[in-house]
Amino acid sequence: MDYKTLMDIAMLAGKIMLESNAETYRVEDTMNHILRTSNFETTEALAIATGLVATLDDPSIDDPITIVKRINSIATNLSNIAEVNTISRQLTSGEIAIPEAYAALQNIRKVQYKQGFKDIATSILAASFALLLGGGTLEMVAAGVNGALLALVLKGEKRLGMGPFVRNVVSSAVISIGAGLMQLFLFPTLNMNLVITSTIMPLVPGTAITNAIRDTLQGDYTSGGAKALEAFVVALSIAIGVAIGLVIIGGGLV
Repeated sequence: MDYKTLMDIAMLAGKIMLESNAETYRVEDTMNHILRTSNFETTEALAIATGLVATLDDPSIDDPITIVKRINSIATNLSNIAEVNTISRQLTSGEIAIPEAYAALQNIRKVQYKQGFKDIATSILAASFALLLGGGTLEMVAAGVNGALLALVLKGEKRLGMGPFVRNVVSSAVISIGAGLMQLFLFPTLNMNLVITSTIMPLVPGTAITNAIRDTLQGDYTSGGAKALEAFVVALSIAIGVAIGLVIIGGGLV
């Protein structure tokens, strides 16, 4: 067995899952299942919010194998998490060999959703929340347009290399200004509050909150606390951005 490649598989699987916003206990469980196929005496995997550590050691090898990996970016992708879990199960059950598993994991990194689909989904999500929150056709259309504006802003912010906090502040401010301008110049009867609330939904840290609760209940207070802090900072940045937008357009509109 190629133990170095097995370690690379475990680290790549963990990296993809953590970057896709999986819970840390789930990442550790997947990595440990992969590492245990080596039948070594020592197999350890540690996942925290921003990094991974894995170790293989056994009397049959000269030196232990340890790898540390830093995680720099996180974006929710449930499809990636599901695919990694499938590959992990196939590897541990013997359905596929180590080279096939490694190639399959590398392929996951190559196949991603097209940006155009993400932009359309952002617009549809905003419009859908407008209906869900009790808005009418007018609010749904306005939220959809505002959602498309949000998608364009997010794309521009990514190209400029803005940090997450600044990105959320700017996006939320633009959303507020867009909703205010639509009410001021196009639809005087528009429920601006509802449009703003609907359009910020793609930015709301729902996954971070959920993961914080799950990790905490699993006893991983470090990762749970980190995720809870992340959710708080994101929520704070959104609130600041919305407030700035309302001030710019004149808060009296609401």
